[in-house]
Amino acid sequence: MINKIKYTILILFVLTAFTACDNDDAVTANVDAMVAEPGDLLNQAFPLNKVRVEGKGLEGLKKITLDNKIDISFNPNYNSDKSFIFTIPFDEKLGSRFGKQPITFVTGTGSLTKEIEILQPVPTITKTIPAVATPGFPLEIEGTWFYNISSITLGGKALSYTVKSSTSVIIGLPANAVSGSELVITTPGGAAKQIINFATIVLVSDFDGNGVRTEWTSYGDIESFNASTPGGPTGNYTTLVWGGSNANGYNGSSAGGGASFLSTSNTDATKAYIDIDVSANVVGANFAIQLNTIDGVNYGYNFKITDVNWTTKTISIADFKDNYGFGSNTAAALNVSKINEIKVGVAQGDSPNPSAIKFDNIKIRYQ
Repeated sequence: MINKIKYTILILFVLTAFTACDNDDAVTANVDAMVAEPGDLLNQAFPLNKVRVEGKGLEGLKKITLDNKIDISFNPNYNSDKSFIFTIPFDEKLGSRFGKQPITFVTGTGSLTKEIEILQPVPTITKTIPAVATPGFPLEIEGTWFYNISSITLGGKALSYTVKSSTSVIIGLPANAVSGSELVITTPGGAAKQIINFATIVLVSDFDGNGVRTEWTSYGDIESFNASTPGGPTGNYTTLVWGGSNANGYNGSSAGGGASFLSTSNTDATKAYIDIDVSANVVGANFAIQLNTIDGVNYGYNFKITDVNWTTKTISIADFKDNYGFGSNTAAALNVSKINEIKVGVAQGDSPNPSAIKFDNIKIRYQ
């Protein structure tokens, strides 16, 4: 009996010792380092970086959670007891953010949480809309990583801006902006830079004494003409009244010809525009704008007023037509560097009687 008791105690001792050895062999999951590739950042990474996790007890990886809310996918084929690889995601909709944040790994031997810092990438500028900017007009900038913008400058001067998204921002260009100035968008990740070229803008007349044509006169079947009417959108403006007379069959106003408005390098009609502030006494008043060239060619464009309040009308020169705007041939092939005169009047055949058209700030713009 005593021998049986001794034998039982011996077996229990052996089993206890064996179990203790098993417990000693169990490896608790541990992460020694998280290394971002490329660049070998330690415990830091940029979005979309691959991260190599090194440690022990990492086999049987089950789950990776970033910032306690974002589950990260991974390839289990790249998982061993000592390492695994995953890619840093970045999704605003899921709440991704920059800065230090917890990351939790659940492996076959346990769960552990470490701290990783998600770095903000340097922003980039991919394009502007329109491709050629115009001073005094908004400009949309498209790019990447437009987060936490601290400033946007042009030629070193701060600009107003509105962030549409992380890939788009709209800036307000000052009227005196200089072509060739450097645009800089600054974020905590760095700065994106691009040279901004502006459209060529020629002020024909603002009827306040400024522009390349300042002395306006009228002709044809007009009732009255005043090139210094007070109270316009930016000062004086011109009023031309047609009262129904058809003695001549036409009317208009002009400041004459002279040198061409644009340089000889500005030839493409699809890149050229007329900007003019317009108003009238009545909806339906029919504007007639005519362009003359240095070699005697003319094209016209007619449009009706739909709102008697002041508005800026922009007309592509390629949309002008021959035969005073009533022909079938457009000015798309016109060499716009030859334009040297602009005439403004009423298209008498289809305009209310009387029609008092008002216009101001005539410009030619090439972009």
